Amino acid sequence: MDHLEYNDSTSVNYLNSPDGVQFDGRSYALYDPNFKIYDSFTINFQVQTFADDGLVLWISDPLPDSSFTIEIQNRQLIARAVAHGQPYSVRTNFSKNRLCDGVWHFIQIRLDGSSLSMKVDKRQYTKTETRVRSIDMRGPLFIAGHSEKYSPAYLSVRTKQFFHGSIRHLKINEKQIDWLAPRQTAITSDYYHLTSAILSTPSEQAALNSATMEKRSTEKTLSSSLN
Repeated sequence: MDHLEYNDSTSVNYLNSPDGVQFDGRSYALYDPNFKIYDSFTINFQVQTFADDGLVLWISDPLPDSSFTIEIQNRQLIARAVAHGQPYSVRTNFSKNRLCDGVWHFIQIRLDGSSLSMKVDKRQYTKTETRVRSIDMRGPLFIAGHSEKYSPAYLSVRTKQFFHGSIRHLKINEKQIDWLAPRQTAITSDYYHLTSAILSTPSEQAALNSATMEKRSTEKTLSSSLN
């Protein structure tokens, strides 16, 4: 299982509130450090933004050169899959600014082997890549950006911006996601390594924060004794 940094300034935000989870263009959330997509993947969410560009979701597995990305580029929403080095994507074709207008939009995206479909409000977009036989990837699933430990390839992610806006009512593979914990990308010298994807309750989150502080206190005591 991957180990990703956990900053104790992380705060829980609930996806089912009217405002959803707000991202400032410098933060991201880790849904699962070891997420697997095998042949199919479905995601539903609502998005609200004024930003013309931004990374909404990204997962990458370098060993089979596979990835899945949702991003906003030039005010268009794009879903892009890469299967064993073969990319295919769907994108909106709005003639006006119908996406980055500060209004909530309903998004549904489904990856099913060689077929990729996307629904934005009432508009449907589909793409089939006959050269793709199957999808099999495993890696950290990021929302709104990614950890500084990662540098997405251009084949996978085109925008250089993190998502700046709000996301709510997130559902992944028909599972309702109740909350996320955005993390700032500013480099700090003190990290806590988190080995679980998302804790099931806020009380578990508080327990983790307590464990983090105890761990850091112990490390500082050991450091002082060594000096």
